[in-house]
Amino acid sequence: MSKSSGLILFQQAVEELEAKGKQEDIEKWVRNNRDLFYKLSSAYMKKRGMEKALMAYIIEQHHLCGPGARDPFALQMEWLVSDHSIYCRENALYALYAGGQPEHVIKAYHILTRMRIEHSSKMVTDGLLSFQGDRELLAEELWKNWTHYSTYYKICFVNFFRMISGNFTERLLIVLKDEENDRELRLAVIRYFRKYKYDKAWEYLCCLVEEWRESDWEYAALSALALESYPGKRTIDVLKKGCESRNWYIRYNSAQSLGKLIDHEQKGKFIQNEKDIYAKEMMAYKFMGTEESTDDGCD
Repeated sequence: MSKSSGLILFQQAVEELEAKGKQEDIEKWVRNNRDLFYKLSSAYMKKRGMEKALMAYIIEQHHLCGPGARDPFALQMEWLVSDHSIYCRENALYALYAGGQPEHVIKAYHILTRMRIEHSSKMVTDGLLSFQGDRELLAEELWKNWTHYSTYYKICFVNFFRMISGNFTERLLIVLKDEENDRELRLAVIRYFRKYKYDKAWEYLCCLVEEWRESDWEYAALSALALESYPGKRTIDVLKKGCESRNWYIRYNSAQSLGKLIDHEQKGKFIQNEKDIYAKEMMAYKFMGTEESTDDGCD
């Protein structure tokens, strides 16, 4: 297995044995031969990019990264995340996710931030979702280290939070209200509040729709979509005003959310009573059975 061809044959043999129900035997054998795998991985870390990526894949498949800050496999994978090859970085991260230890993932993203490496944002979020330990604990640890990360990774982490937990509403509202924060970060937070209803965020979302500026219309457009999760007279009034906006995206998203919050009879009355020609046209378009896009128009 000191050659990549042999390593590939080994993994193929493992998969054949797994198909025969030998999973427990394989896991026991791997545990008993950790020293062998560490010797192999130490040699592979000195090889070319694809060979290092292959070894990282083997480490992931067999969950070789163990607990403890000084686990030898985790240390190797933390070093590999700074490699110029996206394949090495991705496989190293997945090896750490498979280990299920939050501290290893935290350290990896500290390294990526310090090295100013921006790994694919989709890969980051998808990878975090594959974490094989306690994902909510991982999310909390990411938040504890929030100030150490670049804005690029903060956006990825908010997307991860949105997928797994509603426990960040109070904290993320502070992020949203801080106008010094990056635009994309604040938009990611608005998407979070579309999924997780939070009454303290509701009024702020309403204000973003009502008091938007030309330079930040994206906040109003996305907030209009988020308001579909906040039924009530105040919300309906705000969305009706949004339908009259001179910005097409705000009108479109406001009409879409409004259509989800009122019944068929109300839709007819809203269209009939609307005096603004552009609002009337948008309501008719969105209310009369047209397909609703899931695109928020703010990417």
